[in-house]
Amino acid sequence: MKKIVSIGRGGVGKTCFIALLAKYFKGEHPLLLIDADPDQSLAEMIGIDLEKEGIKTISDILFDIRFGVIDDGLKSFALADKVDYLFRQNGLYEGKFFDFISIGTKWTEGCYCQPNNTLKAIMARLEKSYNYVLIDSPAGLEHLNRRITSEVNEIFALIDPSRKAFDNVRRAYRLTGEIKIKFSNFYTIANYRFPDELLKSIEGKTGLRYAGKLKYDQDIEKFSLSGKSLFDLNDDSPAFNSVKEIMAKAGY
Repeated sequence: MKKIVSIGRGGVGKTCFIALLAKYFKGEHPLLLIDADPDQSLAEMIGIDLEKEGIKTISDILFDIRFGVIDDGLKSFALADKVDYLFRQNGLYEGKFFDFISIGTKWTEGCYCQPNNTLKAIMARLEKSYNYVLIDSPAGLEHLNRRITSEVNEIFALIDPSRKAFDNVRRAYRLTGEIKIKFSNFYTIANYRFPDELLKSIEGKTGLRYAGKLKYDQDIEKFSLSGKSLFDLNDDSPAFNSVKEIMAKAGY
């Protein structure tokens, strides 16, 4: 099993990259996609309507348990057993090319500690059944502190042409070491807004390996607006081709 995670500031293209990576790995079934971002954008980009499919997010399941929206026979169960039963019922989307889990939006006040811990426990139980696990992370660095996973193969940090992006990726790299997240490789990826003439400066400014640039593709904007899955992009899509080049550089 190989585990790949995307990180970076908000709006740099993390979710788009994971969606295109899912298209890249779609023949490598079983494939598990995990949306660890409460914004829930990944499902939309890969064409899943969770509500229509009757799939609950981790936060939905915890909400139902907290407010008693569960069968009476479950109410005497321990919390972990309730979560396990409800997740097995309708917490995992099982598709043709991939399975999917979402942490979801938390509908009550307070931090995301419990949904994160629940997702971490579910991942630990399920991930060994898959060839690849792809994780779309929230923006910022706090999710790293929560360590929903403590060991990954590849970390891809997406950056835009800004000082904040460079600062973010350097801090993320240091943080993974400080809190002992084990990884095999840590790469930077330039998003489509990054000027080509500045690409050579990335490794010098970050001290990290540069894997490539995610190319602009107007079809991605059209698909996002219409709700179409990025799986339906043409295989000669500039963005998809750039992902293939990035993964080849990473040894895939």
